[in-house]
Amino acid sequence: MNLLVLGATGRTGRLVVEQALAAGHTVTALVRSPEKLTTVNSNLRVVAGEATDKSALSQALVGADAVISTLGGKGSVIADSTQAIVAAAHEAGVSRVVVLSSWLVERDRIDAVTRLLTGIAMGPLIKDKSAGEEALRRSDLEWTIVYASILTDGPASGSVAVVPEGTKRGMSQKISRADVATWMIQAATSDQQSRRSVGITG
Repeated sequence: MNLLVLGATGRTGRLVVEQALAAGHTVTALVRSPEKLTTVNSNLRVVAGEATDKSALSQALVGADAVISTLGGKGSVIADSTQAIVAAAHEAGVSRVVVLSSWLVERDRIDAVTRLLTGIAMGPLIKDKSAGEEALRRSDLEWTIVYASILTDGPASGSVAVVPEGTKRGMSQKISRADVATWMIQAATSDQQSRRSVGITG
């Protein structure tokens, strides 16, 4: 498949690019600073641009089958990029979108103390992610929202657990970025998790 990766120069995004290429997929990376993406592969196409720019996304979506976003950032980056993704994907005829979120966004699944502390420390980020996810849910795209546990830089374990609906999330739950990358690629290349939000942990 041809996968468009957003956030490809980030710690999780780089792993998505590397793993997707290793699995034989063609990858397009839309990045602000192409020089930061050091991976060299004949199946990798790099497009310079902002993920919040619909025209840049349209260029990057040419030939794509699915989008994987590991974007992060300050302000309204997630909300703005999601609006652009939805619009550009419609024009390009691409329906499959997998986005990385955080377990902290599922506010009703964390205890009161954690909810209070993270609300103070990460309130703007949580608000931005929530707004972007709501835009995805309102769309008719085949989306998957991945609520990952605390991310680590450890090696892939090959063991990812889907957190059952209604189960509480906590600070003790962790998952490696490598395992998250693997799971997101699998989700993007199948329709088993279509139009679902899924909590995952290691």
